[in-house]
Amino acid sequence: MVGLSVGEKHFIQGGIAQDLRSDGRKRLTTRPIYVETGVISQANGSARVRMGATDVIASVKAELGRPNALQPDKGKVVVNVDCSPTAAPMFEVNKVEVVRSCQQNSQLLFNVVSWVVKVDLVLELISPLW
Repeated sequence: MVGLSVGEKHFIQGGIAQDLRSDGRKRLTTRPIYVETGVISQANGSARVRMGATDVIASVKAELGRPNALQPDKGKVVVNVDCSPTAAPMFEVNKVEVVRSCQQNSQLLFNVVSWVVKVDLVLELISPLW
């Protein structure tokens, strides 16, 4: 990682002193957030979230299938993350970084979704006891 030059440090410190960002916002003013839902008609659920120059589209596709004969009480969760090569400047130069980032994000989301699904199943199983 490259450090900041003296000029860049002065620019940042000046902005802090004047309570001003380079895009004209005050230091504590957030960028507006825009949310649209139902943006992908083929998905069971989808949303687009925009904040500044960041644009994220997420979708959920659900399919019913037969359980595995060895684990008839278990379901299956598949998570996939696609990253556009234009998502970040480093992705444009390093295609390997795109693949690695997508794989890492897929695994992270899989871990989260699997945990949530397990919690929901546990709650479903114990809710009749309440």
